[in-house]
Amino acid sequence: MAKDTEEKSEKADGEYLDLEEVEEGGNSRRDKDEESEEESARIAELEEELEDKEETIKELKDRVRHLKADFDNYKKRQSSKKEEQVDKEKGELIKDLVPLYDNLDRAFKSFEKNDDKDSFVEGVEKIYAQFAEFLEKRDIEPIKAEGEKFDPNKHQALMRVESDNHQHNEITEEFERGYTYKDRVLKPSKVKVNIKPSNSEGTGDN
Repeated sequence: MAKDTEEKSEKADGEYLDLEEVEEGGNSRRDKDEESEEESARIAELEEELEDKEETIKELKDRVRHLKADFDNYKKRQSSKKEEQVDKEKGELIKDLVPLYDNLDRAFKSFEKNDDKDSFVEGVEKIYAQFAEFLEKRDIEPIKAEGEKFDPNKHQALMRVESDNHQHNEITEEFERGYTYKDRVLKPSKVKVNIKPSNSEGTGDN
């Protein structure tokens, strides 16, 4: 009976297994348990890494929101500063224009009282000189027109005439003066332009 116990082990249903098979089964279960523990540890490690990455993503999103808010505030500040600068420049412009208007107003009132044409003309001439100085200081210059060659970038042709007394594309009359500001056209000159008669084309005049 002892011999049978050493060589075999009894199952619950009454069958018998070799001891070697029992030992192999135990080893197999231990191996599976160890693999299960390793998998659990690996899963726990991955879950921890995932939590770390989610936290990092959250922090990055918060940073992006803060940066966007800072940039929006920066744009608002710059826009406000720009508006303040424009208002300041407008104020300076008006400040310099008002004395010219006042001088012109006084000249008209003086003429109404005294009917002195010579004094009135002299006063207006002074105001005109002041206004020319005002424009020059601000780099605002009149565009040359009459006698110049027509330039569509600076001139607007309101009329075209045919005459042998002027060169082809020569401006013969200025209807309304144009101006530039720092070499940029503020408004073009409105002009009359000469076009050579068709029978004169090809004579060498430009």
